[in-house]
Amino acid sequence: MNLTCRQLRELLYEHHAGELAVEHRLSFQTHLEQCQDCTFYVESYTHTVRFARKLAESPLPTDTETRLRAALKDHL
Repeated sequence: MNLTCRQLRELLYEHHAGELAVEHRLSFQTHLEQCQDCTFYVESYTHTVRFARKLAESPLPTDTETRLRAALKDHL
C-alpha cells in the first residue's frame, strides 16, 4: 500500500504512540524514505512533542479558561 502525504499525516499520532497497525508500518517507512517533506514534518512533530512534554504544567488563567470554554461551547 502506497501512502499519500495526507494519509501519512493522518497516521502520525498512531506512529508516534507506537500504535501504528502492522500493515501500515512498512508503507509509512517507505513513504518517509521517498518524501523529504514528510520526513521533515515527522521530525518537526517529534521535536514538538518532546519539547511540550518537558514543559511544566500550570493551570490556565481563569479568564482564559472561561473564554476557551465559551468558544468550545459555541462549536460543539
